Amino acid sequence: MKTAKLFLAGMYVHLLLSAAAPIGILYLGWEKKGWNRSNAALLLSFLLMTGLVQLLGWIHAGASISAYRRNDMARLRSGWRMLKLGAIPFYILNFIWSSLAWGALVAASRGTLLPLVPIPIGVTWLMVIQSGVTGWLYIRCLRESGEDAAMLHSVCQFIPVLDVSSTLLLLRRRRT
Repeated sequence: MKTAKLFLAGMYVHLLLSAAAPIGILYLGWEKKGWNRSNAALLLSFLLMTGLVQLLGWIHAGASISAYRRNDMARLRSGWRMLKLGAIPFYILNFIWSSLAWGALVAASRGTLLPLVPIPIGVTWLMVIQSGVTGWLYIRCLRESGEDAAMLHSVCQFIPVLDVSSTLLLLRRRRT
């Protein structure tokens, strides 16, 4: 699925910008004595990329629904594998970076920024949900074709870490 490739690539660009934006803003802020166009451009590019990744994720979910309606299991399976397995490094690096960056921000603000912590968690969870739609629809196709796929696998597609475990179990069982 082309939409899966675009969504996955967007996730990695989002991760790159989520590291570059705060580091760049701090660096440019110290050099130029305050906020300037470069800082604003970095922040704006990060926010635009976040929005673009979310849009790509929902477009991919729509493409998965279309593939499900056509009963195109091969396309669903390839998108599902690509997103769930290809995004493992993304989620690991995203967790490490977010823990460090938000831990530093919350500590530096003495807890004032603590209410903002759910925002990056929610953005990341939306990415899990968007890729989970493809897995859920593929599992539905498996169940409709008479194969043994527990309903629990469908639920696990929307829960971080369990989605990858469930994907690996199903792929190992199907030897694909």
